Amino acid sequence: MSSATASPTVLIIEDDPVFRRVLHFTVAKTGLAVEAVSDGETGFQRLLTGDISFLVTDFQVPRLEGIELLRAIQTIPEIADVPAVLCTAKGFELDSEQLRKEFGLIAVMHKPFSPRGLSELIVQTLRQRGVNIATPATIAGMTAVSPPSRISPSNLGAPPMQRSPSTIGSFHD
Repeated sequence: MSSATASPTVLIIEDDPVFRRVLHFTVAKTGLAVEAVSDGETGFQRLLTGDISFLVTDFQVPRLEGIELLRAIQTIPEIADVPAVLCTAKGFELDSEQLRKEFGLIAVMHKPFSPRGLSELIVQTLRQRGVNIATPATIAGMTAVSPPSRISPSNLGAPPMQRSPSTIGSFHD
């Protein structure tokens, strides 16, 4: 980041407009700056301009799918170390552990997932990397009551055991 007072910026690449707004709102509540785009090419161009602290990308987005985006990022040293989470509705079709290793992902999150859990994972990861995050309470001049709960990327990366059609939710790739 270029400024000590600027909040770290999270880039969200999600083509579903409702889910994109939910993720934007939930992550922004942590005190982080959030930018959200609807396609991979726009997200890639934004990454190239710099100052992105964390990336959340959907697996299936228009113009440059999540895997293609992650491959492109690996070829550019200036952005290759941006921590990332891949979100997907593909469930058992993907090898989450292989994807985490291949792209150095923080997690592969299977939809539906908790936007709050994603927010906590982002904050936890950035703090572990030494990024100073001003919580909404500290921004208002107060001391935060408690940090986000600790969560493990391995808990978020496993697909659910079983889902019935009524519990799948409305957010899909």
